[in-house]
Amino acid sequence: MSCDTGNLRKVILFKAIQKAHVSTWKNYQKTSSYREGARWNSAGVPVMYTSSNAQNAMLEIANYMPNPKTVNAVYDIAVFEFPELRLHSIEPNELPLEWHETRHADGLKSLGDKYLTEPQYDGIVVPSATINRDIATHPINALRQSVYANVLVNLLTVGVSRIKLIDSFSPIYSANMFK
Repeated sequence: MSCDTGNLRKVILFKAIQKAHVSTWKNYQKTSSYREGARWNSAGVPVMYTSSNAQNAMLEIANYMPNPKTVNAVYDIAVFEFPELRLHSIEPNELPLEWHETRHADGLKSLGDKYLTEPQYDGIVVPSATINRDIATHPINALRQSVYANVLVNLLTVGVSRIKLIDSFSPIYSANMFK
């Protein structure tokens, strides 16, 4: 997830993003997660939902599309470089019971807002709801960490000007996936 470039540590994160918005990603005020809120944030909290790896970004977007076959036509995988991030990893004992079931549970929004709006953090690391919930809450850390691949970054805390779009790739999925 991170790379060393001299004395400055950079973090590489991935995001499935609509093709039409790759060049305008900095306009976070126009995103539905900012305007309406999303799983981990209330409306008005400027969050960029990213993943620590391309595979999780691919899995996340497929989870929200009616048919994963349409993803390649609409989305790219964007690769972003962030400055070193101060992240809080949400622990299993912090998760509300319904965290994996509902897309916009109030308990999750409150939990996310709590850390996303604290000045000592740039964002949070959260489990993917696309993966079995028992893995995400497993007592063995090494198992649990495999699904903690979503990194939610507060764009105001980090500063949009400090984030760099490195590249974007399409198609997201190999044609072999749908044979």
